[in-house]
Amino acid sequence: MTDIPWTRRAVLRAAAAGTAGIAAPFAFGQQARFPQRPIKLIIGFPPGGITDIVMRSAAIEAEKKLGQPVVVENKPGAAGVPAYLAMKSAAPDGYTIGGVNAALWRQPIFEDVAYDPLKDFTYILNMVDNIFAVVVSADSPFHSWADLLAWGRANPDKMSYGAPPGLGQSAHLFVEEITAREKLAWQAIGYKGSSESVTALLGGHINFAVDTVISTSAFVRAGKARYLAVASNHRMKSWPQVPTMKDLGYQLVIDSPIGLGGPAGMPPEIVRALHDGFKFALEQPAFVALLDKSDQAPRYMDTAAFNAFVQQSFVEQRALLTKYGMAKKR
Repeated sequence: MTDIPWTRRAVLRAAAAGTAGIAAPFAFGQQARFPQRPIKLIIGFPPGGITDIVMRSAAIEAEKKLGQPVVVENKPGAAGVPAYLAMKSAAPDGYTIGGVNAALWRQPIFEDVAYDPLKDFTYILNMVDNIFAVVVSADSPFHSWADLLAWGRANPDKMSYGAPPGLGQSAHLFVEEITAREKLAWQAIGYKGSSESVTALLGGHINFAVDTVISTSAFVRAGKARYLAVASNHRMKSWPQVPTMKDLGYQLVIDSPIGLGGPAGMPPEIVRALHDGFKFALEQPAFVALLDKSDQAPRYMDTAAFNAFVQQSFVEQRALLTKYGMAKKR
């Protein structure tokens, strides 16, 4: 056997090849496409509510873009706080995300919670507007806002209303603004979600509810309930006869968008992949049809715009809750 001479160049080539062989798996792992396995989407409210309905529908469509299942896990209670804590403590790898709304940054203003809404989360994108309406059961004696207001003035200690997803949240604050103007005090009953509120309404346990259109429209269409007013700037396409609160003389709307979030520290490329997957969902016919049927409106905000919105909304919510004595002492 003839020995092969090992020149300096040959040694360097061999060393380089060996190094490349060792580095290749690492490089591949670093550049692996996200996601490589199913994603968990936590919803902090019961099935059947606005956040659950919107996010479940979006998840089905986003799977087509992401190439992996998006598995919904409901974790209701305490205005979403348990769900937000689970999201906060998850690894920032994109495999645990959650539906977010104003409750996330509003709840820390009420009480001590183990998270900071401005530091502990990644706000990926906003998706839709959350349209609320004043709704009564079909057998209610109230056929207009004027009817309800007149009875409520005459019987302030008997007027009760449903406020999902709990006291201090959008529905409750909306009625507080009205009753402050009218110098009334009506009893707010907090519910974990719309399914509980609607059950109480149809069962005659409350006089009215301020609830989401997407959660109540099926009951209105079935003749089991009716709308008296809508808490947005525009009348509903399906019920154009229902006035807005502005039509009734109140400069009031409920600004409660629904979006997607995750734990703090998520890599930008993973945030972008999730953003793109759920933005794709917003544009799909099935999702558009869901919103259209329920008189909901898309409200897209990209990552930067959603983060700016949360920062501003947190300041505004603190001012509003302080006004009504609901904010905790700092």
